[in-house]
Amino acid sequence: MSGTPPRGKDGDNDLAEAAREATEAVLEPSESVELAAPAVGSSLVLTQHRLMVVRDGANFRPKTGVRTFELSSGIAIRIGPARSRVIIESGGKTINLFVRPEQLARAEAFVAEVRRRIYGDG
Repeated sequence: MSGTPPRGKDGDNDLAEAAREATEAVLEPSESVELAAPAVGSSLVLTQHRLMVVRDGANFRPKTGVRTFELSSGIAIRIGPARSRVIIESGGKTINLFVRPEQLARAEAFVAEVRRRIYGDG
């Protein structure tokens, strides 16, 4: 794998340098970042086949710094009831990511795109 994950056409994957490096370390050779959204203490990353949660300081957390989920019907993602968090459920486990008000629009767009890819347009 070479170089930096490519930027989306609208600059949606402007990852912080540390998050970019952590993401690049787990990308498959044919995979690239298609969409990213910031959250408190982490970033949400979408590739052609996976959803990733990249925690700030991921380089210091080799086992838990980057969590990856295959895009399939076995994963659920939604905006939480208080609209200040993203909830990801997979394999009986739940991850809650908090978002600031200024991050909410990007988080909502990210969740909508992941859901579209998992469940289709309908």
